[in-house]
Parts: sequence; C-alpha cells; structure tokens
Amino acid sequence: MRLFVGLELPLPLLHAIGELRGGLPDVTWQSPESYHLTLHFIGEVTHPHLHEEIHHVLSAIRATPPVLQPGGTGLFTSARPNGSDTLWIGCAPNDALTTLREKVRKGLNRAIPAGTERNSRHFTPHVTVGRMEHPDQERRQRWLATTVPAAEARTMGHFTLFRSIRHADGPFYEPLEHYPLQF
Repeated sequence: MRLFVGLELPLPLLHAIGELRGGLPDVTWQSPESYHLTLHFIGEVTHPHLHEEIHHVLSAIRATPPVLQPGGTGLFTSARPNGSDTLWIGCAPNDALTTLREKVRKGLNRAIPAGTERNSRHFTPHVTVGRMEHPDQERRQRWLATTVPAAEARTMGHFTLFRSIRHADGPFYEPLEHYPLQF
C-alpha cells in the first residue's frame, strides 16, 4: 500500500481553498475532501513489520503543533513535454511546521531499510488543488496572480498516516492513524 504522512486540513481551510475551484479552463480540480499538506511521502509498503516500525516512529514524535495559514498560489511544471502542471496553494512557513516535517522525515528515513528510495525533496508546504492540462504561459500567469481567499490561521492538533488509493475518478486518501501533537 502507498503511504504518506500529512496534515488534514480543518473545515474552514478546506472551504477557503475550495473557493478557487473552477477559476481556470482545462483544469482537473481536486475534491476538497482530498486536500491535505504532505509532510513526507513514504511510498509502497508491503511488509507488515515495516508498517509496525512506521507506527512506532510516528508515535514517538513530540513536536509543537504547527499553525497553518494559506499563502499564495504556486505551480510545479511538468518535466514531460505536453505534461500537466500541478496547481497548489502555499502554506506560510513556520518553525513548528518545518521542525515537525524534519522529525517525521529523519525518523522514517532511519526506519526504512537501506536500498529503499529516500524522500529528501526540498519541502515546499502546499496543498495541491488541481492539474492544468496543456499549460501555456498566459494561463500559468493567471493562476499565479490568483488571490487566495482569506482564512484564519489554524493550529493543528495531530498529524496523520495516510494510505493513497488510486481510482479512475482520482486519488483517494484514507487516514490510517492520527498522532497527537504535543511538546
């Protein structure tokens, strides 16, 4: 099963970000129910002992609860010709969020066996909201100029281990376990 660790978004943030849906043509918009902020992508896990090790690592993490505040818009461009761009809403960075991400990343990288792909990507706190098919410079600029609806900052009370399930209608993210944030 494909696993990742992330933050579930509270309803007010889901609604605020969801207001941006439909603002551009030829965009496949994510369902607001799928919005989350990924802290660490684990990948395919098939061995039961590794599931248990992941749970132990995540259960041991103690961190200050981060505050989520939507920031500006951004996009990841596809490396493939005629590929789609990933549209996202940024999250204002803060020390608690960065520290939590690092604790999760380092703990899981120690727990995952040698020879397995390590997740060492630069952390850009964001929520993916859609994919733009056949992007061009004008549409990219329109997205980047989009104003994010105002939303109150929210303190997160837990982080979550998710299972990613692929469907014809798009991915579905099943929360498997919640881990309380405490310091």
